[in-house]
Amino acid sequence: MDLTTAACVLTETVRTHAPIIHCITNLVTINDCANALLAVGASPIMADAPEESDDITAHANALVLNIGQLSPRKLEAMLRSGRQANQMGIPVILDPVGVGASAFRTQAVRQLLEQLSVSILRCNRSEAACIYGLPIEKAGIDSLDAFSITDSDSLARALAARFSCTIAITGETDILADADRLYHLHGGHAMLSRVTGMGCVSSALCGAYAAVCKDPLTASAAALGMMAAAGTLAFEQAGTRGTGSFHTAVLDALSRLDASTLQPYFSLTEVQHAQPI
Repeated sequence: MDLTTAACVLTETVRTHAPIIHCITNLVTINDCANALLAVGASPIMADAPEESDDITAHANALVLNIGQLSPRKLEAMLRSGRQANQMGIPVILDPVGVGASAFRTQAVRQLLEQLSVSILRCNRSEAACIYGLPIEKAGIDSLDAFSITDSDSLARALAARFSCTIAITGETDILADADRLYHLHGGHAMLSRVTGMGCVSSALCGAYAAVCKDPLTASAAALGMMAAAGTLAFEQAGTRGTGSFHTAVLDALSRLDASTLQPYFSLTEVQHAQPI
């Protein structure tokens, strides 16, 4: 089964099994993440108190860690839940929102990556560059950088090798990489970048598909493919009415997409000759 077909099939698997996804995320996007998970058929839980976070993770099928609105208590909860997830053998997805914007965020991401086994690192190019140690210009948590696609391919490969995980770098073209494979995922719509939280939703969906799939790269492809398709459909249906209508239409599209309706929007290209940095 090729990667496109396998990723599309996962959308049905999630709806059949309704995996529980524990998200420790930020208050700006927590409602969107919960509703997106429900839309694709997963069951969200959003406990971030360190006194209970590991107990909640014990009932989950995947753990999503998002450092937006980070605090010492939330970091403690992430570490406790991450250790529980690793002990159980369930996937951990890390979204390093705004890493590099402060010393606290940067150190927190370093701590999470050093102490936990992460299955999927879902980030934008600036965040990926910061984690690798490359200089970047700080211009907000969703800032763009000057990397070409080729540079980003090498960066993705290097991060995948360093942290032994799947790297999902989102942008105009999404980049998916693990130790052996590299893909470009095309599609979506630029309006997705004008609605806050779509990256956080992508990370939450990575958790949903990783919960029912042993291959994190396939899970990442399913999640980002769903977001790209939802963005395209949402703009067709509501984009001209503005970002509020588009926002709602993204959730509507996620709730309607399945293996057959997703496949026509799925544009995935394997890259053969990317070299790590």
